[in-house]
Amino acid sequence: MMFKEITVQRISAGTLFKLAGLGLVLTMLPFALLMGCLALFGASTVSWNQEPLTGISGFVASPIIGLVLAAVFTMLLGTSMALGLWLYSRFRPLTLLVKVAGTEAGA
Repeated sequence: MMFKEITVQRISAGTLFKLAGLGLVLTMLPFALLMGCLALFGASTVSWNQEPLTGISGFVASPIIGLVLAAVFTMLLGTSMALGLWLYSRFRPLTLLVKVAGTEAGA
């Protein structure tokens, strides 16, 4: 693989929120769907307001709960990352390794 090293002074807050949001949604939503499938078959894996949801209600509620949790964690994580990297950028630039789009392994 061809990686290129780049040095940046700052990463925008929008980029940080996009990375945090994508990472959290693409991990929490499948997990929530798995828990919803288990709830559909009677397992008490989904709860709302201290009450277990099973059957169709657990199956329907699980992706909604997963998306809400991903959104909340994105706001918390994105804000923390933006603040931390803003402070870091005050002292030194950030070096990143990126894979350039469109490059082949043999090129």
